[in-house]
Amino acid sequence: MLAEEMWDVIIEQRLELFKILQALSPEQWAAPSLCQGWSVQDVAAHVISAPQLNASSMMKLMPSMLRHGYNGTVLRDGQMRGRAGAFAILEQYERFATIKRGPSMVNVKETLTDTLVHFQDLVRPLGIRHMMPPEAAVEVAQRLGRTGLMLGSLDVIRSVKMIARDASFESGKGEPVFGPIDELVMLRAGRTPRWEALTGDGISIVRELREKKEARTDP
Repeated sequence: MLAEEMWDVIIEQRLELFKILQALSPEQWAAPSLCQGWSVQDVAAHVISAPQLNASSMMKLMPSMLRHGYNGTVLRDGQMRGRAGAFAILEQYERFATIKRGPSMVNVKETLTDTLVHFQDLVRPLGIRHMMPPEAAVEVAQRLGRTGLMLGSLDVIRSVKMIARDASFESGKGEPVFGPIDELVMLRAGRTPRWEALTGDGISIVRELREKKEARTDP
């Protein structure tokens, strides 16, 4: 995909997420997301923070980066932004959703990845189904082959061969895992997919790796 096409998808997804957020109850806003320690509200705030994180804002996060690392900083920033409340977050979507900009010094592919994956992190616990745009999902799946280390999914990515049943995507070596591109993206992003949507001899391998990771992160 060209950069401009990726930005079009990012804007489209932000606006679709905005529509969903407008219909949520207070209980849904407060519900846990798929991201440990993040509520739905925190994830919503994090997604719309992307066009607001200019160079100055990113520099202010550097002390936290040095102290807490990348993931710890993102968690704390998302929780802080979530405390602004649903009304303020919706106002941010109205103001910033259509701006073709991500965090300063971040590639458009990372913004696309963040948008598509966090959309799922937010809606899946609420029982809301949302399909990723297939071409963009393939772009993200490919990108995650390079960035999986940061998400703690590199062992899964390297352990099997993943093949999409509904898109042109095939990656890896070893026993195969077949499934919808959405579920392969989630698996490559370090999330637990909908296991019932996957088939192949590699499933037992990735399930064991995911279960071990979840056991390590349980409080």
